[in-house]
Amino acid sequence: MTRLRLLGLAVLTGPLMALALPQAIPLISLRELDPAGRLEPLAFAALVPLLLALERAARKRGALLLALAGGLAYFYASIWWVSHAMTAFGGLPLWLSFLALSLLVGYMAAHWAGALLLSWWIRRRLGWRWIWHLPATWVAFEWLRNYSLTGFPWANLGYTQARTPVLAQLAAATGVYGIAALVVAVNCALAEAVEARLAGRPAPWRTLGATAALVAAVAGGGALHLASVRARMAAAPRLEVALVQPNLDQSLKNRRRDHVGYILGRLVPLTVEADREGADLVAWPEVAYPLDVPPDIARFVVPAAPLPVLTHARLLVGAGTWEWRRHAGGRPGAVASNSVFLLDPDLEVRGRYAKHHLVPFGEYVPLKRWLPFIDSVVPQFAPQVNGSPLRILSFPAPGGGEVRLAPMICFDAIFPEINVAYAAGDPDLLVNPTNDAWYGYSSGPYQFLAMVQMRAVEAGKAVARPAFAGVSALILPTGELAPGALPVGPVDPELAPDPEEPPRMLLGALPRLRGHTLYTRFGDLFAGLCAAWAAAAAGLAWRGRRTEQGGSP
Repeated sequence: MTRLRLLGLAVLTGPLMALALPQAIPLISLRELDPAGRLEPLAFAALVPLLLALERAARKRGALLLALAGGLAYFYASIWWVSHAMTAFGGLPLWLSFLALSLLVGYMAAHWAGALLLSWWIRRRLGWRWIWHLPATWVAFEWLRNYSLTGFPWANLGYTQARTPVLAQLAAATGVYGIAALVVAVNCALAEAVEARLAGRPAPWRTLGATAALVAAVAGGGALHLASVRARMAAAPRLEVALVQPNLDQSLKNRRRDHVGYILGRLVPLTVEADREGADLVAWPEVAYPLDVPPDIARFVVPAAPLPVLTHARLLVGAGTWEWRRHAGGRPGAVASNSVFLLDPDLEVRGRYAKHHLVPFGEYVPLKRWLPFIDSVVPQFAPQVNGSPLRILSFPAPGGGEVRLAPMICFDAIFPEINVAYAAGDPDLLVNPTNDAWYGYSSGPYQFLAMVQMRAVEAGKAVARPAFAGVSALILPTGELAPGALPVGPVDPELAPDPEEPPRMLLGALPRLRGHTLYTRFGDLFAGLCAAWAAAAAGLAWRGRRTEQGGSP
């Protein structure tokens, strides 16, 4: 093949794989195109064109170019929507937002390139089949992307199966990394079969059979796990949870101090209604309260922004906080944090949690010294600080005992290790107050929802997810959505079908499950073993001689 055709094959992998993720494209539809996840099986073959191209790369430079091209195509197709926040709310011109997006995409694609180039080199040196090492190197680099430069693990290949419950259950044992390894392993087997067909060799029936058996075993185990969790859910005590979605666009939220009455007018009546209908917990989205408050506030009695006294329900309020601290050099100044407060019906504060993992370019600007032209897209009056440590909030349970909540504010929920850390406190359920209005009518809110669904499976806990303008959802411990999820809107008044869409409330019962899954008990053991195997294979390749391609270890 010519170099151009090889490059075309590599690039083809990107959009094919991206179609397996949740997608919403405003030119086609303002809603998710494939909510049932019927395109998720594409993930099991989307890497094949790229692997075929790499098989024909004679030198490292060529292999690196192909691997990087595939990664760039995938992440541009997956996270194109990130630039919307920069242009709509950060004031960046389109060309500069594209540059910033390209830096992020390049960072993410570099991890794809690292995994593929390392496995290409192992294959060239040792002749091992892709399936013996690429799943492990892939997991190792996905794991690295979870932490490098504070981490941005969006669009891990494991999330391509979030809407296929029998496969998603694997996350309860291995985390999302095990699903990514399964996806890559199937691609390796199919690529070997296509390569054999092109070369006129017999199909690798043993490899194909073993891979099919592995997928069947995962699906069978997932079905058994689903049945087990559903039985536990049926027997578990339940909590009536209400999510209030005010449905305001981000430009208004950024000026929330100028619209206190209007914002509360979209939150308070539905909160009172939920209390009247028997909700045990009413959860507001991230920073929904329109004024900033001191972090040590004892009771939410603020005359300028009054909250209702409730009869029964506890209220989880997202609010910005500020306090005076001494900065480096002893200079005093204000610092802010993104918090949630758990309030009793009389508005007494039972506990507070501050966001643990801040959003790059949203709540802080990484590498600000080297990127002076990029500023935060969020209007801020004070530097943001993260909250530490993780904190479980609790209140008396209906019928006795206590309800234990593990709050993960917005960005917190994309990091599986936060889920594992919370498991030590054995919460009843997870809560993910968020604001996805930044991303307009795009794939972003739906992809984020898929990630939170995977957190539910990993922990074996239900998730209450109130969003400022969608997607608000009650998520079962199986990762499935309870009926009635509230859609995105109206995040962009110029596109919204109904810019005056009213606020909405979702009320439902969630099971309170205690206990641990294998994943929350052992954490990223699977990812660590994959990294160790990848390192061992690389060590053997460093010392070994190249053998005939197609051999086995």
